[in-house]
Amino acid sequence: MVAVASEPTGGQAGRTRCAWRMGLLCGVYVVVALVPLAVGVVRPGITGYPRAMFEDAVYGRAYQPFVKRQLVPLMVRGAATLVPEGVSESMSRTFAGSKLVQRLGWPPAYATEFVLSLVLMYAGMLAFLVVLRAFLHACLDLPTWLGHTATLVVGVALPVTFAGQLYLYDFWQLFLFTAGLLCMVRGRWWLYYPTFVLACLNKETSLLLPVVMAVWMGRQVVAGRQLVHLLAQLLAGGGVVLALAWAFRDNPGAGLEWHFGRNLSMPFTMLAWLRLTVLAAAVALSLASIRRAPTFLARGWVATMPVLVIAALFFGYIDELRDYYEALPFVVALVLLTAGRSLGIQLWGETRQLG
Repeated sequence: MVAVASEPTGGQAGRTRCAWRMGLLCGVYVVVALVPLAVGVVRPGITGYPRAMFEDAVYGRAYQPFVKRQLVPLMVRGAATLVPEGVSESMSRTFAGSKLVQRLGWPPAYATEFVLSLVLMYAGMLAFLVVLRAFLHACLDLPTWLGHTATLVVGVALPVTFAGQLYLYDFWQLFLFTAGLLCMVRGRWWLYYPTFVLACLNKETSLLLPVVMAVWMGRQVVAGRQLVHLLAQLLAGGGVVLALAWAFRDNPGAGLEWHFGRNLSMPFTMLAWLRLTVLAAAVALSLASIRRAPTFLARGWVATMPVLVIAALFFGYIDELRDYYEALPFVVALVLLTAGRSLGIQLWGETRQLG
């Protein structure tokens, strides 16, 4: 009979502690991802805006440009067909009999679609947090604890970006755009292209991804392989955006909403001024480190933030911080660099360059 040597108690105890720490960390992410969702669906909410009522957004009846952001509505409609009719009726009755639901303005007739939307929005938010941490570690030499801390702070602080309305596609835009950046910086083009197409199906501002690549690569983009990548993205993304515009061409509204007059007159509340202060601080802290940042971060910020500010000035609400989501990954990374420099923590090598 052969005796099997028992594993040292210390090694087993170490793995147990590691498992507990991992479980606790996953639990923290799960809870933090609930914060933006819980705040967003209560105030400002995802229904009640006449041009993009919840049921109209889901079933393609909303005004342009909102109706063209179809990824989440497509998933909601597809999932709703799988829910038994009896379950849907029961959920509608529960919604109709709830005073809380009535006070929040949630639609009882579309209870199934509403619950499915909440589940999908939560999944998008949680996925964004996971991908954001991976993006930060791909671009910076971060200690593990700092990557987690920065990501969780972003999750808790994200409700500051909500203004008059939260939309079905917002959290998925954060997730897919950041995932596209992560695939780009790691050179995983086989995963980048499906991510990019889904992002364009989710929101047309995802066309900024090839702009980021072009600015990042600079003159190298005219090289054979890089030029092929750029043209492929423009064809794929442009095709999706044009197809959506054609499909919903008869919906009311314009492709772009003109808000320059409103932004110029500055009829802002104290909360709006607070959001503008947050925007100004984010820009200032980003610029403080942009000249010493890795190429991908510096050029990515330049390719997104100025474009989004100009677009918000003319076609959006300049104080609505959710209009700048595509620049958020770059802002978080650059703010981390500025904070690390102030605290004497080097988060990247002097010669560290991506690309």
